[in-house]
Amino acid sequence: MTHRKPKPEPRVVTRRNAMVCAGSGLIATAFGVVADFGGGPGTGPGPGTRTGTEPMGSADAGGAGPPPVEAPSVPAQPWMPEATLKPLSVNFTPGGLREVRGLVLHVQEGENSLHDRFSDPAVRSSAHFWVSQSGEIEQYVSAHDRAWAQGTGNPSWLSVETSGFASRPLTAHQVDSLARIYAWGMAQHGWPLAPAPTPLSRGLGIHSMGGRDWGGHACPGPLRSAQTGEILTAARGRFPR
Repeated sequence: MTHRKPKPEPRVVTRRNAMVCAGSGLIATAFGVVADFGGGPGTGPGPGTRTGTEPMGSADAGGAGPPPVEAPSVPAQPWMPEATLKPLSVNFTPGGLREVRGLVLHVQEGENSLHDRFSDPAVRSSAHFWVSQSGEIEQYVSAHDRAWAQGTGNPSWLSVETSGFASRPLTAHQVDSLARIYAWGMAQHGWPLAPAPTPLSRGLGIHSMGGRDWGGHACPGPLRSAQTGEILTAARGRFPR
C-alpha cells in the first residue's frame, strides 16, 4: 500500500492510473478503488495499491531503520533482463539503497500498469517491479536505487506490486513471474531461498511484516501472503547454479 510522507526530492511528471500499496496509506485511483503500492533506467538507472513515498522517519530522515546486514549493497545487474523496462523520472531516490535484504510483496488493489501512476509527482510512491495477472513484468526503478514502497523498509528492500486484489490469490502466471524475479535476485543480490518473517530478516517478505514503521498495512493480505512458499518453491527451480 502507499501512504504520503514528507515531500521527497522534487521531480516532475504527469498522469494518474490505478492504485498502489506502499509505505503508509491507501491511495484510491480515479475509479474510486483503493490500492496499495510501493522507478527504471534513467539518469540513475535504466500498481493495486501499497507502496509509499519516502516515509517519515526513514533512515535518511533520522528514523530507526533496521541495522544493515552482510548482503550485497549493489547488485551486478540494476535492471532485470526479462522485465519490460519503464524507468521513472520521479518518485524514487537515486542510489538510495544501503543494502538489499530481499524482495517485498505488495498487492495493487487495482489492475493495469502502474507506470503512469508512479510517474505522477503528486503520488510520491513507487515500486521496483509490477507483475500483471498474465505474468508480464515491468521494472520502474533500478535495483541500485530506492523505490518508495514500504516506509522505513525502503533503504533495504526491493519491492514488487502485483495486479489484482487482496481478496483474490495470485494467478499461476504471477507466481511464476515472481519466482523469476526472486531467482534473479538470488543470483544478483545473494538472497537466500527463504521467507523473511521480519524486517531484520533476509529473503522473500510481505508489506505487512514491517508493521507501523512500514505503514501499518495488511498488504498483500492473507491469500497472497500464504503464496510466498509457492513462489520460493518455483524460484528454486529457476535459480542458476
